[in-house]
Amino acid sequence: MFDFDALLRLVKRREATELRLKSGASPNLIVGTRASRLALPASDAAWLCTLAQDLMGPDRVTALSQGHSVDFAYNHDELGSFEINVSGSVDDPMIKVRPEVDRTLFTIDPELSIVSPDQGLRAPDPLRLTLEKAILMGASDLHLGDADPALMRIRGELVPMLDAPVAGQPVRPLVEHILTPIGRRRLTDGLAVDFSFTVDGVGRFRGNAYRSLKGFNLAIRMLPEKIPTLKDLHLPKSLGELVEVPNGMILFTGPTGSGKSASMAALVDHVNRTRPVHIITLEDPIEFVHQRQRAVIRQREVGVHVASFAEGLRDALREDPDVILVGEMRDLETIQLALTAAETGHLVISTLHANRAASTIERIVDVFPEHRQGQVRLQLAESLRAVVAQRLLPRADGAGRVAALEVMRNNRAIGNHIREKRVHQIGSVMQTHREEGMWVLERHLAALVKREVIAEDVARLHTEDEVLFETYLRSA
Repeated sequence: MFDFDALLRLVKRREATELRLKSGASPNLIVGTRASRLALPASDAAWLCTLAQDLMGPDRVTALSQGHSVDFAYNHDELGSFEINVSGSVDDPMIKVRPEVDRTLFTIDPELSIVSPDQGLRAPDPLRLTLEKAILMGASDLHLGDADPALMRIRGELVPMLDAPVAGQPVRPLVEHILTPIGRRRLTDGLAVDFSFTVDGVGRFRGNAYRSLKGFNLAIRMLPEKIPTLKDLHLPKSLGELVEVPNGMILFTGPTGSGKSASMAALVDHVNRTRPVHIITLEDPIEFVHQRQRAVIRQREVGVHVASFAEGLRDALREDPDVILVGEMRDLETIQLALTAAETGHLVISTLHANRAASTIERIVDVFPEHRQGQVRLQLAESLRAVVAQRLLPRADGAGRVAALEVMRNNRAIGNHIREKRVHQIGSVMQTHREEGMWVLERHLAALVKREVIAEDVARLHTEDEVLFETYLRSA
C-alpha cells in the first residue's frame, strides 16, 4: 500500500520525532509538539499487519500475540537507526516509529526526562514471575537462553528451574522491555548490554544481554535492595578503616561474580553514614542506589548520564568531589585519570580483574607503554592505599557463600617494592605485617577452614601455595 522506506525518508526530511501508523487512519507525523496527518489514504489493515510482522520477526510476533507491547531497534542502510514500537494485536497492530540520534554525535541517552536508567521500563509478567521464583529458591543468578531451560545459580552451582514461567519464551522480546533505547540499539548491533532494573514488589537486578550461537541470552544477578554493610557481608571491620583516609586509591580485585561491587557499596555506605563529604559514583550499570545520609552522593551510569568511565572521571575532577567510585578501570585512560585523582587529594575506589593483591600492581603497570611504566610505579607507590582481592566460596553448611580475602595495605616496605619492581616480595611483607591489617589469601582460607565455615577441599582448590596453606592450617 505505502512504501515504508518513503515514509521513513519523510520522517527524516521533516525532522519528525514520530511516525504513527494505525489501520483506518492516515499516517500521522509528530513534528515538535504538533501532530499532522499526511494527505494519504487511510492505512489498510492487511498491509499494516504484514508490515508489522515483517519488521518484528517471529519472536516478537509471539510476544505481541501474548498481549505485550514490543519495542525494538530498526536499522536502515541509508537512513540510519529507528526505534519502533508495535502495540495492539497481531491482526490489528499500531506502529510507532521514532528516529534515533546519530551515535557519532551523542554517546549518552538524550532523553532528559529519564532521571534513573530504568524509569518507565517494566518487566513482562513471565520474567517477573520467574524472578520471584528464583528469589524464593535462594538463587543468586538466573540464566535464560533461546532453546535452553532456565538455570539458577544456587550456592555457587547451576541448577535447572522446573516449570519456569518463561519456559518457551524467546529471550529478545523479554529483554527489550527492560532496556533503554540505547540498550536496545546496542543489542541490535550485536553488542552485549550491561544494565540494571527494578521490578516493583520483587527486587532490583543487574542484567547482561548478549548473543551466542543459539540466539539471545540473558544473565541476571539478584541485588539486595538494602545496601549491605561490612557486617552483612561477613567482612572484617578493619576494612572500614580503609575509607577513613582523605585521599589515595583503594582497589577491589577478583574474578567476575566475586562480590566486588557489594564490597565497594558497603564501603561507600560506611562513608555515607560517617562523613559529610561529596561522593560521585561512575557505574556500569548502577547496582545499589544510595540514599543521602551524612554525605551527598551523585550516582552516574555509563551510557545514560555519561559516555564513558574516562569522561566521567574528567567531569568529576571539576565537580568538587571528596570520594570517587569508578565501577571498573578498563583501559589506560581511565587508569591514568584515576591515578591523577588519587594523587590530587581525592579518595578513589575502584575494581580491577586480578587474582591476587600483588599481581594487581603488574596488571596496572602492564597497561601502559614501557616508557611510562616507571612513572606509573612511582604513582602507585605514593597513592595506592590498599588492594583487597576476594573470591566467593560455598559455605560448608550450604547456607550461601562467604568471601575469602587477601588484604594488602601500602606501607614503606611495599611502596619500595613497587618502585623497585620487586612485586614478587610483596607477599612476604603481607605475611609479616598482620598487625597492620594485612593477610594473604592462604591465611584467610585456613582460618575459614578452622572455623568450619568452608570445607578443606574447597580451600585447597583456591590456594596457590599449598605449603603456606598447610602452615597456617596446622598453626594454633
